[in-house]
Amino acid sequence: MNESMSRVCDAIRAKDTLIFLETPEESEAIRELQAIALGLNQSLICWNPVEHFVDLTPEGGKKAMKPLNTVDELSSMLKEISEYAGNAIFILQDLQFLMNERVPPAQLAIMIRNFKILRQKLRTTQKTIITMGNHYGLPVELEDDFLLIRRSRPDKDELMKILMSFIAAQHWEDRLSSDSKVRDLIIDAALGLTADQSRSSFAKAVISNGRLDEKAIPFLLDQKKQIIQRNDLLEYYDATTTVDSVGGLLYLKDWLKKRKRTFTEEARSLGIQEPKGLLIFGVPGGGKSLTAKAAASMWQMPLLRFDIGRVFGQYVGQSESNMREALNIAEAISPCILWIDEIEKGFAGASGGHETTTRVLGNFLTWMQEKKSTVIVIATANDITKLPDEFIRKGRFDEMFFVSTPNQDERNEILEILLRKHKLDPENYNIRELVQYSKDRTGAEIEQAIMEAKINAFDQDKSPTTEDIYEVFSAVIPIWATFKNKVSSPEYKRIIDSAKPASPSEST
Repeated sequence: MNESMSRVCDAIRAKDTLIFLETPEESEAIRELQAIALGLNQSLICWNPVEHFVDLTPEGGKKAMKPLNTVDELSSMLKEISEYAGNAIFILQDLQFLMNERVPPAQLAIMIRNFKILRQKLRTTQKTIITMGNHYGLPVELEDDFLLIRRSRPDKDELMKILMSFIAAQHWEDRLSSDSKVRDLIIDAALGLTADQSRSSFAKAVISNGRLDEKAIPFLLDQKKQIIQRNDLLEYYDATTTVDSVGGLLYLKDWLKKRKRTFTEEARSLGIQEPKGLLIFGVPGGGKSLTAKAAASMWQMPLLRFDIGRVFGQYVGQSESNMREALNIAEAISPCILWIDEIEKGFAGASGGHETTTRVLGNFLTWMQEKKSTVIVIATANDITKLPDEFIRKGRFDEMFFVSTPNQDERNEILEILLRKHKLDPENYNIRELVQYSKDRTGAEIEQAIMEAKINAFDQDKSPTTEDIYEVFSAVIPIWATFKNKVSSPEYKRIIDSAKPASPSEST
């Protein structure tokens, strides 16, 4: 039993009569509640609007005293619970869908009052109501009446127990690697999955690979990648972008390299702290996102792209719950990098006093301050002035870096990297001229010019020349021409002054 379910057991003993169990895996939670009911010598009765009352007490436990009436209406169901004569734990499923802002106000008020009355009545009994769901979605008027307990995804120790019990149940002992290091890698590959998802992935790995050994690890990682991306909040990236593919940004890359060893046991034994977060802001196309991908490869960690915009839901409490779910997954997978691209688009409303956005931002900042797991936040922003001051204050991130357009030496490096990337030999081009032509252009703009020149040349059945790339440059106004006005504003300059430059200046 994990820590959160131990809290449920303690709450039942303490007669916390109304409990909301927030969990992404309902069936696993019910199995654990069956064990709790068995230990407390209580019946376990489940109700939902489809099956009505069902006795879930396990074999050897205290079955329900009598069959309860078939009711599909909420008030009648609560009356049945109130009048039930025995000791029991009642699980209510899908309750949040029956009590939200779409329910007529008069009807909702009756439901809310019923729960408040029942909460007091049950204190003199041995009856407890536990409702569960992916997120707490009950009316705000009941927030103080329900004890909220969040059941986290399994950690490494719990996953190892799940793996061993699954192998024993399937009689697959001969198919699991006997190497303890390989078993640890298998568990690392499954981190972030629910118990049911991990069992399913272990089974598929054995069916696909024949054994659960080091050859099954890429399969498990792919399974995890597919499952994580189903929630629409997180996108799992393979760490394929190396730091060598990032041109320029000398100071920023040096900062990342110096912190590579901070994740080791040696560093921890010396009291050296690992980074908790990094904020990179500046000109669009300057390599901010590419750096986040390169950091994952350098530090050998999974990279999760967090789409803040998808956090916000239409129902009360849904946005905060979505935020918690995404952060819970990241913590379960740790060590990992949580990459939030263009973060100002998600949290811009907080500076204008938007209530939901402010609450979600508050939850995120509290998590950043208190998190114990190795989840390094790398946030990128273009217009950082749209973020509220509490987000960018000193100490929130380990460091903030400002990305401008690349200097002359950096453009030379970027051009050589990109020409090779697009299967062109730098020796065939006048790099010095291209460096001059590309002044005030970002790495993304330089790459786009090379790609466009290559397409134009292909249409003429020839290889692109230096002049072809120059023609593309000359036809497009660089983004810096407009972005420099934003950077020159007093508000933006104030933030730049409190950050570090990602690169040496042009004159350096």
